[in-house]
Amino acid sequence: FPHQNTPYLNQLCIKQIFVCQNCQKHFANERLLRDHMRGHVNRVTCALCDMVCTSVSSLKAHIRFRHCDERPFHCHLCDSGFKNAYDLHKHVETHNDSDAYSCDVEGCGFTSWTLQNLRQHYKRVHVSKSILKYKCHICQKCFSWSYTLTLHLRKAHKLSSHSRFRYVTS
Repeated sequence: FPHQNTPYLNQLCIKQIFVCQNCQKHFANERLLRDHMRGHVNRVTCALCDMVCTSVSSLKAHIRFRHCDERPFHCHLCDSGFKNAYDLHKHVETHNDSDAYSCDVEGCGFTSWTLQNLRQHYKRVHVSKSILKYKCHICQKCFSWSYTLTLHLRKAHKLSSHSRFRYVTS
């Protein structure tokens, strides 16, 4: 059976490569090259710290949060000011006379101004107690997270020669 060059075969053999003229990177198709090119065009650098942003709006947000002391969101209950509405909202919750959220586990007196803090407390204190995976090889104390075991080893046993410890779970 003789080999013939058909249009279909030619299409398979010829692979078009798209090259960025700025950095010479290669791309499989024009859409990927166009997406890449936006990174070259939309590079805006902060004059105050050399942070590179992908748009003017993200640069403005960066400057507002990192370099400006302006706090346009004010608490109506005290003199505190905030850079955004979310931080103001979190602050206003602290003015509650009594804590809005309390832990319903029997014997636990934890209370919080925010539901998020209550959820974090519950996960850390109550859920994790049943999942003690990390045991100290020196005193046999158990921990739920490798990070807390690392802190324990550093503080209780003065082990600080390694920034990371290797853990084996059973």
